[in-house]
Amino acid sequence: MNKKIMILGVIVIIGIIAGLMFFRADKGGKEENTLVMGLDDSFPPMGFRNENNEIVGFDIDVAQAVCDRLGMELKLQQISWAAKEQELNSGNIDCIWNGFALNEERAATMNLTDPYIKGELYFILKNDSKIKDQEELRGKKVGVQAGSVQQSDLEQSDLGKDLEIVQYSDFLTAFMDLETGGIDAVCASSLIGNYLITSKNKDFITMDSRDISTSRGCVIAFKLGNDELKDKIQNTLYELKKDGTLKEISEKWFGKDMILVKEK
Repeated sequence: MNKKIMILGVIVIIGIIAGLMFFRADKGGKEENTLVMGLDDSFPPMGFRNENNEIVGFDIDVAQAVCDRLGMELKLQQISWAAKEQELNSGNIDCIWNGFALNEERAATMNLTDPYIKGELYFILKNDSKIKDQEELRGKKVGVQAGSVQQSDLEQSDLGKDLEIVQYSDFLTAFMDLETGGIDAVCASSLIGNYLITSKNKDFITMDSRDISTSRGCVIAFKLGNDELKDKIQNTLYELKKDGTLKEISEKWFGKDMILVKEK
């Protein structure tokens, strides 16, 4: 009798362990109190690796401030930017948070926060470039980051029909190719462009774009239906705007307050 009870007890324990393992697998192996943030780790100043190989940046600081306020642990997950939607929908990450620009296509397929910061789309050229207007780019090579809203906007624009659009895995590689003459310009957000030009002391100039950009600012993206986590993050951003935390982080990385979040 005792032997039967012991066997039954072992079976029950095994069942509990198996259930917990299934639960964790169903959650993607993530703790519920951990925010897994998907990002491109070569997108300064939003998220990039410093000289110590640590991921730092504006979005990292904002995400950490949000998690500190919510009592959550922040986990940074480097992803391929071209496959970001698959990473989100598979549950490998909880959100895409890395200078992620808002457009209509993304709004239809993901659960997005309100815009929290905005950069302008422009072209970056070498200082000695003879190109002075975007119309003079026709027939030229223009670099973009694969999977970026800049790529999408440029491809769908009238100008894009007459360009050779060259895709790169990240903007840093595109800038290196621009520097060596492999391309004629880079199409990028002023958020990354201004930072790279000033922090790296690059001999580049910028040229405004016209009738190309569809972005209304950067947002944080969650899987469709994940309203609970999205609302939790959004409400915390309201709080951090109200107490001045977001302004402080913006001034640290951009030298001025570029925050779009409104106080609730």
